[in-house]
Amino acid sequence: MKQLNEEIFNEFEKEYDSDEKNRLIANAISNVGVFDASYNQNVANTHSFIFSNEVKTSEITNQKKTGRCWLFAGLNMLRIKIEKDLNMENFEFSQNYLYFYDNMEQANNFIEKIIETKDKPITDRNVERVFYNFIPEDGGYFEYFKGLIEKYGIVPKSVMSETFSSEASYEMFFETSRLLSKAAMDIRKAKNEEEINKIKKDALSKSYNIFVKCLGKPVKNFDFIYYDKDGKYHEDLNLNPKEFYKKYLGDYLKDKIRVTNDPRNEYNRIYVQEDANHLYEALPFEVLNISMDDMSNLIEKTILDEKSVWFACDVGQFMDRKSGILDIDLYNFDETLVKTENFTKAEMIDSRFSLATHAMNITGFLKKNDKIEKWKVENSWGDENGKNGYFSMTDDWFRKFTYEAIIDKEYLSEENLKAYKKEKIKYNIFDPLYLSMLKTK
Repeated sequence: MKQLNEEIFNEFEKEYDSDEKNRLIANAISNVGVFDASYNQNVANTHSFIFSNEVKTSEITNQKKTGRCWLFAGLNMLRIKIEKDLNMENFEFSQNYLYFYDNMEQANNFIEKIIETKDKPITDRNVERVFYNFIPEDGGYFEYFKGLIEKYGIVPKSVMSETFSSEASYEMFFETSRLLSKAAMDIRKAKNEEEINKIKKDALSKSYNIFVKCLGKPVKNFDFIYYDKDGKYHEDLNLNPKEFYKKYLGDYLKDKIRVTNDPRNEYNRIYVQEDANHLYEALPFEVLNISMDDMSNLIEKTILDEKSVWFACDVGQFMDRKSGILDIDLYNFDETLVKTENFTKAEMIDSRFSLATHAMNITGFLKKNDKIEKWKVENSWGDENGKNGYFSMTDDWFRKFTYEAIIDKEYLSEENLKAYKKEKIKYNIFDPLYLSMLKTK
């Protein structure tokens, strides 16, 4: 059968009508939708949001109508150190400060990649990749976050707060995308390097103009003033962002590495992503591929050391945003719709059905009988989602839909460390998991 016809539709209809439950379920779905009709309250009731081990965290953050999860998750991870070291009840870094520079770096990186591919046909796969994946927009990764901080420093939110556009970025990117796309086409037609450089500088100047109007000028010097938990006043005057970073965070990020779970490829090997960055000058990413058992153990060690873990997952899978539950048994789709055979994580990656889409922080776990049952997750969707902003994730969900985590190298096992003595393997730049690593939102 290569085409649909009346005969096949009659067959489908007969099969459908033969099961009386289909009519009852259809009535329910037509009134409340697929998800509510399939919601398993008994499963939801198993999520008590009580955890045996937790990292102390503070007020939940909110990325609003933007894809800045990677940035929020990174800053939320860092603020735990600040609050602990300075005896502060609640502290928040400026997301907007790094966001400004990230957008400028994206603009520069996009233009450089346009220049690199200017002589290739417009239908070339590499040209298409640049236009689809590198034009400035929301979304990013931990290495982008780390690179931005090391280059530009970091500041408290009190000295560069959010704006309308930092919390709802669509309108800002609508115009920058138009501007930079036109510049890209002009560069492709340019006849010499001088002409190219002139187009680039003009495009970046105009991008700066837009980002300043939308996000504000990045602060250059500021006073860090705060009260600690005991009500004692503190001040540190006339700092610049890089001084603040070095003084209060030091080398905290130095030995953090990315581990991934890619079952399609050999475990305990280093895989390299050559150009997956917003900063043009950045070195290639290196990622250690490990089993989910190893990833679980590494995250557990980190939590026990009172540090949270940045991780990337496919958050839309079997998730209820309102209750804050991530559980593969949360919806009875096999009963309300049809039975779909479970396919492997490797198959989900290759089919593009499931990839890393969102970054959050793991801040705790529930362990019973020496087995982790659930993980506590700090999201950045505000306190109206989940339980005061926190999500409960089953270990089964974690293993099926988690792809990346950032951990300290010191926690690696001897077997994990052997990877660094083996030849590194390059990821294909068109690999679906590689491409998903470019943008988590």
